[in-house]
Formats: sequence, structure tokens, C-alpha cells
Amino acid sequence: MSYSRTVLAAACLLFLAGCTKISAPPTGDPAKTEAPQQEFYGATITFYQGDKPNGILQAGRIRKFEKSATILLDSGVVMDVYNEQGQHTTKLWADSARTDENRKDMIAMGHVIAKSDSGETLLSDQLRWDNRTRHIRSDTQVKLMTKTDTINGVGFDSDEHLKNWRILQPTGRTFRDLSKAVPRDTTQRDTTSREDSLR
Repeated sequence: MSYSRTVLAAACLLFLAGCTKISAPPTGDPAKTEAPQQEFYGATITFYQGDKPNGILQAGRIRKFEKSATILLDSGVVMDVYNEQGQHTTKLWADSARTDENRKDMIAMGHVIAKSDSGETLLSDQLRWDNRTRHIRSDTQVKLMTKTDTINGVGFDSDEHLKNWRILQPTGRTFRDLSKAVPRDTTQRDTTSREDSLR
């Protein structure tokens, strides 16, 4: 690995490993106002926590802009996420991504797909990985497919492994037999039907 690639890998590692304060998401296109200090094609970067990998990132092109402390990834982005034991948990695909070296966050953009090894698949136009909370979030339209349901909505929040998630404004219908579910309030009669709206 060349010196410049090592420097970029170390910079990218910081966004996964460091703590940071909450601030506004990065905006603007640094490529319009400054030239990249480093540029790589067909790059693969492995991130470690201790001696175990916690992420492997691949991109067709990676550009680092020092003035704006931004790294742009495009031409196809693929990231594999591993848990604390070094076991693979989630794979993410996106058209492009952007990291802010101050926030240590990453925003994946365009045809974003996150698929967990346990069977959940999330589709969106944009997902944000929050380094501070190690959560995946979206403020846009999302579609989550599990082994039993497909749920659409706006807004999403999950741990980075898609184990504990919630859709903030769910829409759609379920065809599950909700009469077998435990009633929320046992003092009232359950009037749930088979085609209850999720709203």
C-alpha cells in the first residue's frame, strides 16, 4: 500500500473509530471549489477495531478534499459491516457516498441498499451512518423488507446491524392475522381486522 493510500486509509478509519460532536450534515460539492489532494480508483479500504475488522469499503473512485475535510466516494460504493466479534452482519451498496472528517459520519446516496445477514433489506435514496450513535438513519422514503413483511415509510432509525429498527412514518397495509396478537389494552374490546392500515 502506498504512503498516500495509507494516509487516506487512516483518515477514513477515524470516521469509524472516533467520537465527535453533533453538527449539521455536510453540504455542497467540494469538487466545485477545490481540487482533491488524493484520488484513488478501484480502492478497497479495511477498517479495524483492535485486531478485528469492523468495515471493508470498496469504491470505484475516492477523492479526499482537505480544505473542506470531505471524502467523496463514487462509481459504485460497497461496504461490508462487521460486529464487535469480527463477524459479518450487513452489506451496503450505493451509487456514491460522502464522509465528513470532522463528524466522522458517512452519507450513502443513490439507489442505497442495506442488507443484513439476518434477512432484512432496506431500500432508500439516502442513508446516513451516524458515528456517534453507530446508527443508520434516513429522512427520506424507505422500504424495509423482512422475512414476513414489507413496510414503506418516511424516516428510518436503526442500529448499524439492522437488528433494532423503526420507521418513523410507516404507510401501507398488513394482511397478518392481528386477532392473534396480544391486545394493547385488555380493558377494551379488540376491533383489529385482517387489513388494518399501519397508520
